Amino acid sequence: MTTSASAVQRPVRRPLPWVLMLLATVLAIGTVAFIWLVAVPVGPLACAAVEPPTSNCVLSHRQGSALVMTVIVVAVYVVTLLPALLRRARGVFVVGVVLLAAAPFVSYAVVAWAPGFTIA
Repeated sequence: MTTSASAVQRPVRRPLPWVLMLLATVLAIGTVAFIWLVAVPVGPLACAAVEPPTSNCVLSHRQGSALVMTVIVVAVYVVTLLPALLRRARGVFVVGVVLLAAAPFVSYAVVAWAPGFTIA
Protein backbone atom coordinates (compact mmCIF):
# COMPACT_ATOMS: atom_id res chain seq x y z
CA MET A 1 0.00 0.00 0.00
CA THR A 2 1.58 3.22 -1.16
CA THR A 3 0.34 6.74 -1.17
CA SER A 4 1.41 9.39 -3.55
CA ALA A 5 3.55 12.21 -2.22
CA SER A 6 1.24 14.86 -3.62
CA ALA A 7 -1.74 13.54 -1.64
CA VAL A 8 0.21 13.54 1.60
CA GLN A 9 1.80 16.95 1.17
CA ARG A 10 -1.32 18.81 0.10
CA PRO A 11 -2.32 21.34 2.78
CA VAL A 12 -5.78 21.03 4.22
CA ARG A 13 -7.77 24.20 3.59
CA ARG A 14 -10.86 24.84 5.60
CA PRO A 15 -13.65 26.71 3.87
CA LEU A 16 -14.32 30.22 5.10
CA PRO A 17 -17.12 30.03 7.69
CA TRP A 18 -19.65 32.06 5.72
CA VAL A 19 -22.53 30.98 7.91
CA LEU A 20 -20.85 32.32 11.05
CA MET A 21 -19.88 35.52 9.23
CA LEU A 22 -23.47 36.02 8.16
CA LEU A 23 -24.67 35.30 11.69
CA ALA A 24 -22.19 37.82 13.12
CA THR A 25 -23.39 40.45 10.64
CA VAL A 26 -27.06 39.85 11.42
CA LEU A 27 -26.38 39.93 15.17
CA ALA A 28 -24.41 43.18 14.95
CA ILE A 29 -26.99 44.95 12.78
CA GLY A 30 -29.85 43.60 14.88
CA THR A 31 -28.20 44.72 18.12
CA VAL A 32 -27.57 48.25 16.85
CA ALA A 33 -31.16 48.46 15.60
CA PHE A 34 -32.44 47.12 18.92
CA ILE A 35 -30.43 49.72 20.82
CA TRP A 36 -31.70 52.69 18.83
CA LEU A 37 -35.25 51.54 18.10
CA VAL A 38 -36.16 49.96 21.45
CA ALA A 39 -33.75 50.76 24.27
CA VAL A 40 -33.37 54.51 23.63
CA PRO A 41 -37.02 55.47 23.02
CA VAL A 42 -38.56 53.08 25.56
CA GLY A 43 -35.87 52.95 28.23
CA PRO A 44 -36.69 51.33 31.54
CA LEU A 45 -40.16 49.90 31.93
CA ALA A 46 -41.06 52.28 34.75
CA CYS A 47 -39.49 55.41 36.15
CA ALA A 48 -39.98 56.73 39.65
CA ALA A 49 -42.25 59.75 39.94
CA VAL A 50 -39.62 62.03 41.45
CA GLU A 51 -38.29 65.39 40.44
CA PRO A 52 -35.61 65.53 39.06
CA PRO A 53 -35.97 62.14 37.36
CA THR A 54 -33.30 59.51 37.77
CA SER A 55 -30.64 59.70 35.10
CA ASN A 56 -31.68 56.50 33.30
CA CYS A 57 -35.14 58.05 32.77
CA VAL A 58 -33.66 61.01 30.86
CA LEU A 59 -33.54 60.51 27.09
CA SER A 60 -30.20 62.28 26.60
CA HIS A 61 -28.50 59.95 29.10
CA ARG A 62 -29.86 56.89 27.28
CA GLN A 63 -28.65 58.34 23.96
CA GLY A 64 -25.14 58.70 25.35
CA SER A 65 -25.16 55.14 26.64
CA ALA A 66 -26.52 53.95 23.30
CA LEU A 67 -23.69 55.67 21.46
CA VAL A 68 -21.10 53.97 23.68
CA MET A 69 -22.78 50.55 23.27
CA THR A 70 -23.00 51.02 19.49
CA VAL A 71 -19.25 51.71 19.33
CA ILE A 72 -18.58 48.61 21.46
CA VAL A 73 -20.79 46.37 19.30
CA VAL A 74 -19.16 47.63 16.09
CA ALA A 75 -15.69 47.11 17.58
CA VAL A 76 -16.55 43.53 18.60
CA TYR A 77 -17.95 42.93 15.10
CA VAL A 78 -14.77 44.21 13.41
CA VAL A 79 -12.51 42.23 15.75
CA THR A 80 -14.67 39.17 15.06
CA LEU A 81 -14.60 39.41 11.27
CA LEU A 82 -10.99 40.45 10.81
CA PRO A 83 -9.48 37.06 11.84
CA ALA A 84 -12.16 35.26 9.83
CA LEU A 85 -11.31 37.19 6.67
CA LEU A 86 -7.60 36.66 7.21
CA ARG A 87 -8.15 32.95 7.95
CA ARG A 88 -6.46 33.20 11.32
CA ALA A 89 -7.44 32.63 14.96
CA ARG A 90 -10.63 30.66 14.55
CA GLY A 91 -11.16 30.74 18.33
CA VAL A 92 -11.35 34.54 18.31
CA PHE A 93 -14.01 34.30 15.61
CA VAL A 94 -16.16 31.89 17.61
CA VAL A 95 -15.79 33.94 20.81
CA GLY A 96 -16.76 37.07 18.89
CA VAL A 97 -19.94 35.45 17.58
CA VAL A 98 -20.85 34.37 21.12
CA LEU A 99 -20.27 37.92 22.38
CA LEU A 100 -22.43 39.31 19.59
CA ALA A 101 -25.17 36.84 20.55
CA ALA A 102 -25.11 38.18 24.11
CA ALA A 103 -24.87 41.83 23.01
CA PRO A 104 -28.63 42.58 22.68
CA PHE A 105 -29.28 41.57 26.28
CA VAL A 106 -26.28 43.40 27.71
CA SER A 107 -26.83 46.51 25.61
CA TYR A 108 -30.49 46.84 26.62
CA ALA A 109 -29.54 46.57 30.29
CA VAL A 110 -26.79 49.15 29.92
CA VAL A 111 -28.81 51.63 27.85
CA ALA A 112 -32.10 51.37 29.75
CA TRP A 113 -30.91 50.92 33.32
CA ALA A 114 -27.40 52.37 33.70
CA PRO A 115 -27.03 55.99 34.78
CA GLY A 116 -25.55 56.74 31.38
CA PHE A 117 -23.66 59.48 29.66
CA THR A 118 -24.95 62.82 28.50
CA ILE A 119 -24.70 63.95 24.89
CA ALA A 120 -24.27 67.69 24.95
